[in-house]
Amino acid sequence: MPQQRLNIFLLTALIALGLVLAGCGATPAVATIPQIVIKATDYAFDAPAQVNAGLISVRLENNGQELHHAQIARLQDGKTMADLQAALAQGEQAAIALLEFVGGPSVLDPGKSQEVVLDLKAGNYVLLCFIASADGVPHLAKGMVKPIQVVAAGQSGAQAPRADASIILKDFGFEMPAGVKAGKQTWEIKNAGPQLHEMVIFKLAPGKTMDDVGAFFQSPAGPPPFEAVGGMQALSVGKSAWLVLDLQPGNYIALCNVPDPASGKAHAELGMIMPFTVK
Repeated sequence: MPQQRLNIFLLTALIALGLVLAGCGATPAVATIPQIVIKATDYAFDAPAQVNAGLISVRLENNGQELHHAQIARLQDGKTMADLQAALAQGEQAAIALLEFVGGPSVLDPGKSQEVVLDLKAGNYVLLCFIASADGVPHLAKGMVKPIQVVAAGQSGAQAPRADASIILKDFGFEMPAGVKAGKQTWEIKNAGPQLHEMVIFKLAPGKTMDDVGAFFQSPAGPPPFEAVGGMQALSVGKSAWLVLDLQPGNYIALCNVPDPASGKAHAELGMIMPFTVK
């Protein structure tokens, strides 16, 4: 073989080998987490009737004129929506006994939106809004109850979000970092129990304190001394989920309004309320 042709042959072979090796070493694309959007109005949820099991991003948009959240819960095996409706008529505790709470976007002012990431197993779920209107009637009694079926599906390949901080919910307090930086971030929220817990986040209005928030809830009058910016709805013991936030600098409080079965008091009244500053 002439030298020139041999050189061309060797060069071509080396290029081909390089392409093969590059292909073998390439990092496969990371699958994105599928997302659903829940639109809340006064008093209904617009949401998909069916989603796939596994990791899912849930975005709540509050298109109503009142505060709303989207509590997502799985019906215990063998229980139906009819069972849940009957339990709700008896009171919150009767309904809680039929459900496994998996989180959801928490309380939002009108016009606001927020995202959480959940890991859902197959089963029958329900969307609920426990917030009460000015007349004292919970939104779920006005129609904010919607069933969702979560069906088994093949692995999507999506990976759990990377958490910038880990928050522990427990009786009756929050374990969270001392300093919180402004901007977009993801928190992993874990319920260490032994009770059901949530993390509602309020941004305090300038010059307002936790005492002002307490006074407002005792006797609501005038504009609230806070902005409801979301959080994580209730998680059953041992459950975890991811909360996506875009925090502006300011003073905030985190609180849990889940009722204590023994005393009937909200967990916030038992000490589960914590101020924090975002810089």
